Amino acid sequence: MPTPGEILFYMRGLWLLIKGNPAHTRYLDFTERGLARSFWALAFSFPFMVASELVSLSVLVPRTISVGAREIFRSALVQGLGWMGPLVVLGLVCMVSGMPRSFLKIVVATNWMSLPINIFAALAILLIATGLQPLGSILLLVFQAVVLAAFLIEIRIVYLLMNEKALPTAAAIIASAITALLITDIGTRYIMGG
Repeated sequence: MPTPGEILFYMRGLWLLIKGNPAHTRYLDFTERGLARSFWALAFSFPFMVASELVSLSVLVPRTISVGAREIFRSALVQGLGWMGPLVVLGLVCMVSGMPRSFLKIVVATNWMSLPINIFAALAILLIATGLQPLGSILLLVFQAVVLAAFLIEIRIVYLLMNEKALPTAAAIIASAITALLITDIGTRYIMGG
């Protein structure tokens, strides 16, 4: 399990990558070991992801649900698919584009990037759900800005790690975004018993 110091080390590499600094390779581990360790980001994020989704569905949407073991299981299943589905699609795009090595780097970088975003999103959703005004409205705007920024940063990361080739980058981003949206839509219906 990565230590907090190791995670901060990776975060520094991620920041350097976003800035386009080649020194990021000294911090992000793009080996198979690094790939395996990057999935610890999923393990750390998972409780936050499930909790924020269930809070959203039980408090923030018009049709509320009661949260029980079935809903927790379904949410965990949807969150797992929501994480893996876009990665599988990204892998297919990288293979078709003749850049399989880029796939490994993209997975490592996006896995670690998702950790602070998921933790922030969960905390923001929990605070928004309290209904305290104007704090809730301000946090909602901040949350939406963070989601947009995360999407733009992901585009930059994929672009840099796909050797700055625009067409494969566009294909990868569009394919993974559509996959994520489909899983979210179908998954929400599944969690709500549809």
